[in-house]
Amino acid sequence: MSEFQLYADAFTEADRGDLVGFSCGESKSGKFCTEWIMGSGAFDSMNRGSSVWLYRIETGQVVGYGSVGLVNWRWPMPDGKYTRLLYIPMLGIDQKFQGQPPDPDWRYSRQIMQHLVTNAIRMNGERKKPAEYLLLLVDPTNEAAIRLYQRFEFQLIPDVTYGAGLSVMKHRLAK
Repeated sequence: MSEFQLYADAFTEADRGDLVGFSCGESKSGKFCTEWIMGSGAFDSMNRGSSVWLYRIETGQVVGYGSVGLVNWRWPMPDGKYTRLLYIPMLGIDQKFQGQPPDPDWRYSRQIMQHLVTNAIRMNGERKKPAEYLLLLVDPTNEAAIRLYQRFEFQLIPDVTYGAGLSVMKHRLAK
């Protein structure tokens, strides 16, 4: 076991105190990610059936968070029928831990993504009608996030945006 191993805990109201000082950064997407976990976004998502986890190092310090759930979106995008789809609503890493640790095999962003994809696959296996893809939204200017998602075989869906100009990425779960 490495000192950089992350531990996932289901997020609860009692964890709010552990997030004092947590910040995903000052960029537009960083502020949005911080507000999601610090405000009502996480609990709103949980009320719609999503799972939200905090990721901690062995000392208990919070490194980041992530979530997986279901949404009703048109599929295929943008004009298909409304369908229940697997989705990563949000993930974020405290700016103190972004790009850490230096060893890419233990990078916190990769550990969080691995956990989220693994849980999405598990959830998909429990569904009566498994989804073909796991989806997420990304700020098209956040190149680091896009590269991370591409390492996990997410692909941008060409010419499709959602909400305030966010790009949509998909990861094949089932054939």
